[in-house]
Amino acid sequence: MEIIKQDPKNNKILNSSPELINSNITFNGANNILICEENVVLNGCDLIFNGNNSIIYLSSNYNHYRLYVNMFNNSVLFIDENNYFNSKLFMIISEEKSIFIGKDCLFAPGIWIRLADPHLIYDMATMERVNLTEDVYIGDHVWIAQESLLLKGAAIGSGSIIGAKSVISKEIESNSSWAGNPPKVIRNNVFFDGRSVHKYTKKETEQSMHYDSEEWIYSDINSGSGFELIREINNTENIDLKIEKVLELRNDKNKNRFYI
Repeated sequence: MEIIKQDPKNNKILNSSPELINSNITFNGANNILICEENVVLNGCDLIFNGNNSIIYLSSNYNHYRLYVNMFNNSVLFIDENNYFNSKLFMIISEEKSIFIGKDCLFAPGIWIRLADPHLIYDMATMERVNLTEDVYIGDHVWIAQESLLLKGAAIGSGSIIGAKSVISKEIESNSSWAGNPPKVIRNNVFFDGRSVHKYTKKETEQSMHYDSEEWIYSDINSGSGFELIREINNTENIDLKIEKVLELRNDKNKNRFYI
């Protein structure tokens, strides 16, 4: 990959220079890497590397990225192509854990993703820590509604829908709809289309009553390749090898790679 920018602490921007609109990229640590494909526009973004040896990978996107990222040591943020950010998506990436986001997702305003609590909690009987930090996974074509909170351990399968103000810290099956705190399943075996109904008249409403494609239906056929690559990324300490695995994930065309 071509080095677009490098500083004395070996922080790098690779591949393509992002377009910045009211945005800041801040390297407070060392050996961090921001990788941008072509057609990456950062609009109102703050990408803050507050630790060392972390990677942010931003894929080509037909919409502007709207992100707040506070990232610490030895972590990865991977965002695949063509996601829609209605407003700024807030992420705090802590304690050597990571966030992986698939393609074609919809993010409404006011969404937070946090991997740590972040203060330490111990069991009085054993004196052992009970609140370890965990990764968050979001599959392909996932719709997360307004003011949802995704906490450590959230894993949302491809094709799913998370209702407004939900708090998610568990595994969510593909093609299902969940909402609430604690979250409950609203309906299984559903999918969504990204078109907005706001301007629909009676004609468009009638036309929308039947869908003719199975494009957004996911299954267990050849499933799980994305999660396998994520495990390899998480188990790789060498940052160059980690980038190779991230590129494999980017190039994984298996529709059911994030099926749960």
